[in-house]
Amino acid sequence: AECQHNAHMYYMLLPTNEIRDHVMANLKQLEINAIFHYIPLHSSPAGRRYTRVSGSMSNTDSLSSRLLRLPLWNTMPESTRSKVIEAVHNVMAQY
Repeated sequence: AECQHNAHMYYMLLPTNEIRDHVMANLKQLEINAIFHYIPLHSSPAGRRYTRVSGSMSNTDSLSSRLLRLPLWNTMPESTRSKVIEAVHNVMAQY
């Protein structure tokens, strides 16, 4: 009750990266720009150059490969929101 979404981003965490890629491709066909969003620091060029990793980063790698960022902005029209929601529901019905 004391929190509000800041409309900065909305994402989905999919079960596998294959499903994420399938959902992203289906949305792209509908001209919905859902993108891969998160590159772990340890995998980024700067992270590889300036940081060290201790142990496995398997959880970070798994989560980052399954995140899908959906379109969202503060003046997004209702018709666009409805299109995105319907498309996501339709493609996720396959799973």
